[in-house]
Amino acid sequence: MYDDVAKLVDYVTTGSDRYGNRITTKEETEVYVQPRGVYSSEFYNASQLGHKPSVTFIMANREDYDEQPIIEYHGQEYSIIRVDWDAQRDEIQLVCEKRVKA
Repeated sequence: MYDDVAKLVDYVTTGSDRYGNRITTKEETEVYVQPRGVYSSEFYNASQLGHKPSVTFIMANREDYDEQPIIEYHGQEYSIIRVDWDAQRDEIQLVCEKRVKA
C-alpha cells in the first residue's frame, strides 16, 4: 500500500559564513507514501485561499512528519499546504501543491 518513496524536506539555517551570508542546509527524511489525487471540493476550497493543490500523499507513520514544509517526489518539490491525521487508520495526509523552481 505505502510502497512509493518520497522525501520530507526542511531547509535549516545553520549559521553564517565569514561574510555574514546565511548558511542553509537541506535536511531530508525518506518516507513511504501513497500518492493520490485531490478531491474537487478540496481543490475549490484551497483555490479560494490562493492555493492550487495537485496531490495528496498518505503516510502510514505520523511520527515521520515533523512539520516539514516541503515533500519531494520523483524529483518534483511540493509545498505542504494542509495536514490531516486520520485516527481510525492511524495515517497522515499531506495535501500539497507543486512548487515552481526559480
